[in-house]
Amino acid sequence: MKELSLARIVAEVLSRAGIGRVYGIIGTSVLDLVDALYDYKDRIDFVTTRHEQVAASAADAEARVTGRPGVAVVHAGPGFLNTAISLGIALRDRVPLLLVSGGVRRRLRGTGAWLEVDQESVARGVAKSYHLVKSAGDAPEILADAIRESLEPPRGPVVVEVVEDAWNEKARVPDEFPENLDLAVEPGPGDAIALARDALSLLEDAERPVILACGELAFDPRFRQEDLLELAERIGAYIVTSGNGRGACPEDHPRCLGRAGFGGGSLTADTAFEKSDLVIVLGNEFDDITTYAYTMLPEGDILVASLDPLVWKRPAYYEAYKADPIAALKALLDEARRRGPAPKRGLDPIVGEAGRKWRAILDEALRREYKDLPNPARFFRALDESLPRNRILSAGQGTHILYTYSYMHIYRPRSFLAATNLGAMGYAYPAALGASLARRDTPVVSVVGDGDFLMTVQDLETAVREGAPVKVVVVNDNSYKVLYLRQVIQKGGRVYETLLGNPDFVELAKSFGVRAMRVESDSDTPKAIDMILGSEGPVLVELPVRPDDLPPLNLEYTLRMS
Repeated sequence: MKELSLARIVAEVLSRAGIGRVYGIIGTSVLDLVDALYDYKDRIDFVTTRHEQVAASAADAEARVTGRPGVAVVHAGPGFLNTAISLGIALRDRVPLLLVSGGVRRRLRGTGAWLEVDQESVARGVAKSYHLVKSAGDAPEILADAIRESLEPPRGPVVVEVVEDAWNEKARVPDEFPENLDLAVEPGPGDAIALARDALSLLEDAERPVILACGELAFDPRFRQEDLLELAERIGAYIVTSGNGRGACPEDHPRCLGRAGFGGGSLTADTAFEKSDLVIVLGNEFDDITTYAYTMLPEGDILVASLDPLVWKRPAYYEAYKADPIAALKALLDEARRRGPAPKRGLDPIVGEAGRKWRAILDEALRREYKDLPNPARFFRALDESLPRNRILSAGQGTHILYTYSYMHIYRPRSFLAATNLGAMGYAYPAALGASLARRDTPVVSVVGDGDFLMTVQDLETAVREGAPVKVVVVNDNSYKVLYLRQVIQKGGRVYETLLGNPDFVELAKSFGVRAMRVESDSDTPKAIDMILGSEGPVLVELPVRPDDLPPLNLEYTLRMS
């Protein structure tokens, strides 16, 4: 046996879990943990951010792009409360995240002490689970349980609160600690074989099959893109994705129609989804987002493979199978190989016609001329054509995100980051920061609106200090554009509190030491893209647009929701 302080136990467990980076902000309630991490600098990098929301969302993004749990460390009370929105994003998008929070001293708990809030009650609403560590002896088991819980389906954020006066308390642990901890998670297949047999039986009569690939499938590090493509080819299905499922198939593959649903669905994907007579859903996102609040429903059978209990709480438009989506994909592919090719051509003319209409919508936006302003459609098409295929893209919430769906392609799993299911602003730039630090060999671009970016702009300093080469494009319309457009269209032009003033983003970025420029016209686009591609450090490009500019979208389906 050996003796370790609670702080060192945490550091050892994180190291055992393969955690190479922790995001956070130091505070008195976690001072002893940060001090212990000083001796682990060769294994665990502590990245100080300028806001706890940023720390938790950067950790969230690291989890998405690596497949390992992201970790954040924050101060008790206000520090913890600042992570609530990030925890909610991770919970809704099913991201494995471990938040270690300080807590008030044991003898002061429940007395309304300085920094004290009921962290457990808050955590229960925005996290998968909550644990309280009151003594060093409890720490190894609680931490191991927390890491496993974050990874067990459905994945999600887990909060571990540690009382301040326990960090230096020592506990005896086995000499083989932490190697004796079992942190592996391997979901059972569940009803995967039953789903595969039922799906292939229904396929005998179906002529217009579609596969919906969700984040529960695509974010899993076990996912193999080639398996999904082979299945689609063998059964003659087209693939559409949820927002989190982007990259499940290369978006230039003839079988991949891209994202379906509200806030970025293409007319091609939406039409194929609605006209299908069999939909196989691999994951948990047959929901109000993917279906435009259930106003876009397939014409035939819908089979869902998921381990997310929310699937059984939604309107019963489908047959749900309690099955690991990865195991379901394997079972489907095995069954399809056994039965032989069954090409279905019923959707081909539908996809062809919808594709022509969608391309016409995209081309119309590209032809627009703006006096004294660049055409954003042309900018994002040029950026897409210039970036390598292994790009990682993060996108904020607002109309600007439609450009990232219409003109920016995703080719690989875990390469598109957005607060898809919570719809929260303030995620995109922190996510790009975390992805950039986790994948320094991969170009990371963040596309944000002006309102979104100003919620986390202070962490430009973090990017500079950490040498994170994240490139941010700020689409500046000086408004909360989604609501501005709704006031114009739905409220008879009663525009109120949606038009904003902004700083000079270029000068603001330069004050942090970030290279920056403003795209004044289309002729500036090549220079901006050269700066994005040719700069080793962080870059900011401001793209001014009109508040009334409307990016390409499936307007008919969007209007159904209201």
